[in-house]
Amino acid sequence: MKLRAVTIFYVSEDPDKLVYYIDSLRKINDEVVWTKRIAFPPEVKDVEKKISQIPSNNDVIYSVLHLRAKNDLKKIMDILSTSDSFYASILLNESKYVDDVASFLASLEPEMATRVAVLINEDFLVTPYFPVGSANTITDSLSSSLIYVSEFRENRAERALSFADEYSKKLSKELKVRYLGLDVSLSPWMDESVGKVIEEESNEKLFSIGQLSVVAELNKRLFDLAWKLKITPIGFSEVMLPVAEDNLLKERVKEGSLTLSSLMALTTVCVAGLDMVVVRRDKELYRKILRDAMSIQFVKRRPYGIRIIPSEGGGEIYLKEYGKISEIKTI
Repeated sequence: MKLRAVTIFYVSEDPDKLVYYIDSLRKINDEVVWTKRIAFPPEVKDVEKKISQIPSNNDVIYSVLHLRAKNDLKKIMDILSTSDSFYASILLNESKYVDDVASFLASLEPEMATRVAVLINEDFLVTPYFPVGSANTITDSLSSSLIYVSEFRENRAERALSFADEYSKKLSKELKVRYLGLDVSLSPWMDESVGKVIEEESNEKLFSIGQLSVVAELNKRLFDLAWKLKITPIGFSEVMLPVAEDNLLKERVKEGSLTLSSLMALTTVCVAGLDMVVVRRDKELYRKILRDAMSIQFVKRRPYGIRIIPSEGGGEIYLKEYGKISEIKTI
């Protein structure tokens, strides 16, 4: 088990606090902490000024820009091009902006696309998961997320979640920030495969009839665990299937058994969204994906995140942090 993200939600106007949080996170040397993160509030007007306070060459990553779809989305490119440690999100909750968002996504290069997400929700989301995690909070706060797929498969999830909760509480006290709880999502990292959990639970290869109920049951187990342990679940707190981050999902996409339509179907039962999927660069296709995703979100009333990685059609692409990823079939 690792803490996938320890995230500080920074809303203070005091630049010294930002420096303090960065320094404090950098001093954490525990092997259990994988990534250290700072999230900015939505729609920061002086974001250039704020990011100018961030030192270069540090091991902290930042979700710095969270815009509504009606805003000038080109600003995201301008900001993210200044540092690979910057992330951004777009809040889409009005269908009249679907074409604008689709055009923007189709304009992204693959590496930058991994750092931009569309959030379909009523409001900006507080979660340690980037890119959508924003400091939509009243005060400076802290939350964490986990990689605990092995523990979940081996019925040791309670111990992992309890440790993460206590560790994060202790850290928030040391930093004198409010503790919000955990995003208890079951998320993968390469061989720590959530896709494998679904296949083991269903005894079927992805995607097969009957697996929607399996995913729904997994989400219920996550909720029950949080309830039993008296953990406050925030953000998504669901099964996650980011294709580029799960070796089994990458394999299923490559062989063609996991298609865009079947992955969209899984998101109807509260998989957190269509995440880290390589899709051919096609504005009209992206428009259809966004409209369908908005319909799914309207029905299930849960936050829905999208990260599409554009490709030029056919074959696979290479991303430096994720390796080779095949373009998903759109049937």
